[in-house]
Amino acid sequence: MAFLSQTVTLTGTAVRATTEPTFLSSLRIESEAGNGIVYFGDSGVSNTDYAGSVKAGASDPAAVFLGPYVAAPIPLHQLYFLGTSSQKIHLFGTVL
Repeated sequence: MAFLSQTVTLTGTAVRATTEPTFLSSLRIESEAGNGIVYFGDSGVSNTDYAGSVKAGASDPAAVFLGPYVAAPIPLHQLYFLGTSSQKIHLFGTVL
């Protein structure tokens, strides 16, 4: 079993997590304390059209957990994130 640990710096526009085909059975998305809301979804993700979000963490990090999925894994290379420029999110997942 392999794990993925990655930090993504957001730019204010949709940012792709990775370009390499990567399939995960589970994924934890953590937004650093002080960040605004981070939205995630496909390449058209916006603050009105998104699959999910990580709420703003005022003084503590906020996180969401997806999974576990085996029959229909999470295609990380098709996942985009949207948040304020220079915000950082941390990803941790189980690679299939």
